[in-house]
Formats: sequence, structure tokens, C-alpha cells
Amino acid sequence: MLDADDIEHASRISELGGMLVANLPPDMAPDRLERLAQAVLQRLASRPWRTVVLDCSAVLVMDSHDFARLADLGGMCQLLGARAYLAALNPGIAIHLALTQSEAPALRFCRDLDHARSMAEAEAAS
Repeated sequence: MLDADDIEHASRISELGGMLVANLPPDMAPDRLERLAQAVLQRLASRPWRTVVLDCSAVLVMDSHDFARLADLGGMCQLLGARAYLAALNPGIAIHLALTQSEAPALRFCRDLDHARSMAEAEAAS
């Protein structure tokens, strides 16, 4: 039986135009992010998705540790056959990640969900 937290995290993951979209919570507490990551990976294991978008539009603050966890999730998505996109980063967060030279080879960065879709379509066509 699902508890309230499971229902909350399941509702943050949806399908949009053939993409699996995970809306990241504004509060990037490690336990919340871990539960969301587990939910994403369960969905990936149950069906072969080609594109996973981690939507950061609600995220207000992200430190290097949070980003490292997202990079790990991107790597796990890649192992399961999906391309992972990080969408809608707050400009301040993007600057912080650039200044700290944070790297995530398994993540592709995009402006928003539409940009993620067009990037995924272009990569699938090539």
C-alpha cells in the first residue's frame, strides 16, 4: 500500500510527449531526492523510456552535493538505456555550477521541456 510520501513522489513523475518527466521539489533534501530518484528508476525499469527529463523549474537552491546526486541519477538512467536531461535550471544555480566546475557527463542541459524534447528528437534522428 502506498503511503502519503509515495503518492507525493509518484505524482511528481509524469509522461509528456513520450518523455518521462520528473519534477524536482523546491526542497532538495537528500531523503526527498533519494525517494524521487528511486521512483524514477522504478519507472525506467518497468518500461523502456528513451528520454528522462529532470525538471528543475521549482528548484530555488541547489548545492554541489545536490547536483552530484542528480548527476548520479543521470548516470543510472543512462545505464537503463535512457538519455537524461536537466531542464529549467535557475540562472543563479547555473552560474554556481559553472563557477564550481561541476561536471555531469550523463546529463544534457536544456532551457525547458520543449528544448529537451527537440534535443531528444534531434539525437534520436542522428
